[in-house]
Amino acid sequence: MTDFVYVTNRSDKALSFVYAYKNYDFPIGKSVQISAEAARHIFGHGDVNKEPYLARLGWIRLHSELEQGIERLSQFIISDESFVEENRSLPSAVGVVPLHVEKRAGGSTRQRVA
Repeated sequence: MTDFVYVTNRSDKALSFVYAYKNYDFPIGKSVQISAEAARHIFGHGDVNKEPYLARLGWIRLHSELEQGIERLSQFIISDESFVEENRSLPSAVGVVPLHVEKRAGGSTRQRVA
């Protein structure tokens, strides 16, 4: 096991947790480098029985809620490498202005070549 791991929050809620007097924040969609020891304490990384960790996170109170807690935990990806968002080879379309479309008298449209 390496000294550090990356935790990526793929859930719809940010998570904050204090371990060993240090605050760990896991923002939505971001990878955070933490010690393997912290990952084990917070998420049960490397431990088969996740129930005590889910209870510590406040995600379950009863054994019957274990399945929902495991599903929520599965949205936190723990790996040895930083997460690279999938399908991000194309630039984002945020802030891009669409091309102007000219209309002809006949009703057909033609895009203006930039």
